[in-house]
Amino acid sequence: MSIILKLFINILLLQAGPQDVPSSRFLLQVSLLLYFLAGILVSLTNFPPLPSVGISVVDTFLLVSLVWITLRVWRFEHRIAQTLTAVLGALGLLTVVALPLNAWYAALEHADQNIDQLPFLVMLGLLVWSLTVLSHILRHALDTSPTLATGLSLFYLVLSFTLTSILFVPTDME
Repeated sequence: MSIILKLFINILLLQAGPQDVPSSRFLLQVSLLLYFLAGILVSLTNFPPLPSVGISVVDTFLLVSLVWITLRVWRFEHRIAQTLTAVLGALGLLTVVALPLNAWYAALEHADQNIDQLPFLVMLGLLVWSLTVLSHILRHALDTSPTLATGLSLFYLVLSFTLTSILFVPTDME
């Protein structure tokens, strides 16, 4: 298992890509579970349990769909398992590592304290890094330009935030 952990760390450091991930159904399932559970834990810092599960379901579904559809359109179906494993495993691991920082930021936000720039910059840095990792994986999986891979990553981010806001963030009805 430590070999797989090192592989995901190397993907996070942009030193490995989806082509380095073994095509294993078990590893894909473990990566999917890691990503899903990490998503719930992150959501729990801002939402009750049931919406947190819903947010993680929506986000996981969108990410898997983006990878699956994109690879099918580019006719790289044979890379789907490796790419999904790389995306879900690496971003799931990054989410787990970021949990304490996310909890710190959420605690400051909920306490109605004036949040200084450091927590915001750290969270923004993690968001940019996760997009960079997703772009890196998509670039390798699709044999495409960094610009297109970044565009796909940003599309996923906007879609995920938009759907999450529509489905799970209450609006004030006056």
